[in-house]
Amino acid sequence: MNKKTLQSYVDVLRQAGVLADCRIETSESKVIVNHLSYNSMDVIHGTLFICKGRAFKKEYLAEAFDKGAVCYIAERPIMEDRPCIIVSNLRKALIAISEFHYDDCWKEKLDIIGVTGTKGKSTTVVFLDAILEDYCNSHDLGPVGMLTGIYNYDGEKKRKAHLTTEEILELNRNLYNCVENGCRYAVMEVSSQALRYGRTGSVDFKTGIFLNIGEDHISESEHRNMEDYFNSKLRLIGKSQTVCINLDMDREYLEKVRKKAFHRCRRVITFGTVPEADCYGFDIKETLDSLSLKVRVGGRTEELHVNIGGAYNVENVLASVAAAVSLDIPFENVKRGLAHVKVPGRMEVFQLPDKDVTVIVDYAHNEMSYNALFESINRDCPERKKLFLFGCVGGRAFNRREEGGRIADREADRIILTEYDYGTESIDDICSEIREYISLEKDVKIITDRQKAVEYALESSRDGWVVVLAGYSSGDCLIRGRKAVPVPCDTETVKKYIAEHN
Repeated sequence: MNKKTLQSYVDVLRQAGVLADCRIETSESKVIVNHLSYNSMDVIHGTLFICKGRAFKKEYLAEAFDKGAVCYIAERPIMEDRPCIIVSNLRKALIAISEFHYDDCWKEKLDIIGVTGTKGKSTTVVFLDAILEDYCNSHDLGPVGMLTGIYNYDGEKKRKAHLTTEEILELNRNLYNCVENGCRYAVMEVSSQALRYGRTGSVDFKTGIFLNIGEDHISESEHRNMEDYFNSKLRLIGKSQTVCINLDMDREYLEKVRKKAFHRCRRVITFGTVPEADCYGFDIKETLDSLSLKVRVGGRTEELHVNIGGAYNVENVLASVAAAVSLDIPFENVKRGLAHVKVPGRMEVFQLPDKDVTVIVDYAHNEMSYNALFESINRDCPERKKLFLFGCVGGRAFNRREEGGRIADREADRIILTEYDYGTESIDDICSEIREYISLEKDVKIITDRQKAVEYALESSRDGWVVVLAGYSSGDCLIRGRKAVPVPCDTETVKKYIAEHN
């Protein structure tokens, strides 16, 4: 990054049409800005500090100046005796200054692939990452950046993510680091919230992938209704040069997606399990831990073997293949990448050593993913009883409580309700609300401590059962109150049980 003065940021905000007032002295305007942040714990000397968030407090700003902030940006004056820049729209200001700070370098040097949908985003990102990694390794093109709701990889370091799509400063910092670390490609999840609130800024996608759409994230704090949710997802198309569309998605939404894609994008590639798809998948064979299928694309038919189970992952496979086609990646790299791919916490299958019990650990956390997960289990284990352990997030996505309860009631023989990022809401209240949607005669146990709940599920399971652990399949912490508390993920708890009972 080039050295930039505080005055140059003022000029950028003026050009963006959001500068309302500037209260900095001439001598202060020449100060070099070394860092941008809206977290007082992240401030270093030379930081331009952004006062952001409903819960922002004046003491955060005071702490930022104590640590070396040189100026603050806000929509109103907060500390009259400190240098400040007042803007009319903080979100637009963030976009302008963050792209300026990082030189917008990814536009010229990085092909970014964005994936949106109600389910399957993380898995599709990992699939495509495996394909691109195989291609880049064989052509000495450097590492592949990957930005997911689980972790971010910038070509050098892997860091835990806190949102499906990070806020714009973190996103742009990651993309800048991808360029600095020699990445040619970066694959990322793109959430409806990120699209709605402009968290992707002016990031343009070489290829966008629209997987599917189903009712989710409907609440006062997220999307007010399904139309708002869908329209937010649609914004990906307007930011993509090429878009890959799943022809197996709900017909109610498919035609709207296709219409916008053909109107806005240079190229449209369709995928799905219908013959008219440009990337057509058929002759599908699945087990709990593997997939094989034939794919017809560009007049040729190839057979793929994928190192993950669940027929619902077929659309994720086909999406990654379609994106690879859009990027002119040879099919040999597609085949090798998918043959060796491993998706942490997605359809991970274990056999307990001390009894005939199959354990399935999966990230499923909403109606679409629950239904797809149980469809696969019912096909592969039609006669086996099922124990289902899950929980719902606090403070948002309230519809998941009814959906999860009704699906558990329909599919499971035993149910354990537990925590999953309950935040500041009462975990007892969340579990009690889910319980209202489950028949009274069902065998239901509430264990609010996640690790204890998983341990109980494994210990109490009986021969012939399938134990389904949903939601917290990977990661290293859960949100309790306002803190991220270290808690072993379900996968680690299962591995520990197996080691202790071998």
